[in-house]
Amino acid sequence: QLEESRSKQAVCEGEHQVKAEEAGQARERMETVSYELNALVEQQASSGDRRTAITGELEQVRNRQSDVRHEITAQTDALNTTENERAEWLTDVTEKRVQLGERRQTVSQLAAQKEDLQTRMAELEGMIENRRQGLTDYQSRMEELRAQIERTREQLQPLEDQVQQHNAALESARRAREENTVALRKLETDLQEKRAALEELRNQRGALDVELAEQRMRHQNIIDRISQEYHITPEQLDTIPAPEWGDNGEPDRETLETQIAEIRAKLESMGPVNLVAIEEHEELEERFQFLTEQQNDLVKSKAQLLDMIRRINKTTTEMFTSTFEKVNTNFQHTFKQLFGGGSAKLVLVDDEDVLESGIEIIARPPGKKLQSVSLLSGGERTMTAVALLFALYMVKPSPFCVLDELDAALDDSNISRFVGMVKGFLKDSQFVIITHNRQTIEAADALYGVTMEKFGISKIMSVRFQQHEDAPEQEDAQQEMALNSGDK
Repeated sequence: QLEESRSKQAVCEGEHQVKAEEAGQARERMETVSYELNALVEQQASSGDRRTAITGELEQVRNRQSDVRHEITAQTDALNTTENERAEWLTDVTEKRVQLGERRQTVSQLAAQKEDLQTRMAELEGMIENRRQGLTDYQSRMEELRAQIERTREQLQPLEDQVQQHNAALESARRAREENTVALRKLETDLQEKRAALEELRNQRGALDVELAEQRMRHQNIIDRISQEYHITPEQLDTIPAPEWGDNGEPDRETLETQIAEIRAKLESMGPVNLVAIEEHEELEERFQFLTEQQNDLVKSKAQLLDMIRRINKTTTEMFTSTFEKVNTNFQHTFKQLFGGGSAKLVLVDDEDVLESGIEIIARPPGKKLQSVSLLSGGERTMTAVALLFALYMVKPSPFCVLDELDAALDDSNISRFVGMVKGFLKDSQFVIITHNRQTIEAADALYGVTMEKFGISKIMSVRFQQHEDAPEQEDAQQEMALNSGDK
């Protein structure tokens, strides 16, 4: 019955899965029909017949889906009923097996008690027979004694002494009998103790027989379960080699039961057999191959990008190192020119990682010790920044440059050196300087100013300076320098 229930359960599960697939197909069909219906609604009014047909088909699909759902519900209820009956049958079988074991134990105990009673009865019968024989012997002896008394009465007087002797002998025999009786009672007590020990041993034997029967029953249950669940006969089980337990040796029974329970839980969690597993496997295999190709392409692209990054880093490092050396050389020259002496240099904070390294500016104006640029005064920092700016400008000069109030923090002597340096770059570049300083304005070729003659109305004014014949230092200038002053 259990096998039939399992077969029915498997059939029900298969039908349930088929119904589920049909329901999915019906659902997809319904979605398709719904999409087509929506498309047909947007068409012309002449397609009303088609819409009616599709609506009828949609209604049929919905009715079919409802029937399928009801049938799935019925099949599920039947499956649950079968599972409940199977559980009740297993419980009944277990109870019957337990009752059978108890009855076998009772029969074994009764048989042992019967054997003990039969042995006791045989012993009692032997004792009764011995007592009867003794009584018979006593009666015979009494008859003999009576006859002897009759004979001795005739010879009473001469035999009184013999009677006294016989009485003494009788008394001695009685004492001997009492001693024998005491010894017999002691032997009976020892016999009872030995019988009690024998009874206890028999009880232990009965308990061992019951335990042996239980073990045999468990062994048979295990063999039956192995045959049913794993389809392995006891002969095949004997031929299967023992598992390799590793260095820790064979685990105990509790550990094995725990592992078996975990494996069963995993098997149960797998659920029923997936009939579309092969198709899903093929789809996943194609997906896996596609993803593998994509991964390989990505890995190759990554390798190419890393190689390109390495080449870029190498080229950038070389270019930066070369430019840094040129800028450092130019910075030392421009610093001395602006300050009229002293020394300055640029230092990389991390020589090993040039691209990520910071740059420290070390400057020593004339008459001061070598120190960081952050410790200089405001004018000195401005002059150092101007020196660095023109050092960078010397590496790659631009045809056009705008300077916004760069000379605001400089004094007159520093402005003169600043203007002289700017004039040195006029051959290659054109400068537009926003300034309020008179010396810088005097050095310009053209002046553009913004003024406000009337309130709220700005006006631009321009002045072009003519080159003087006695100013040979300005004759070689090929480009103009324009300055924007807000108050001129």
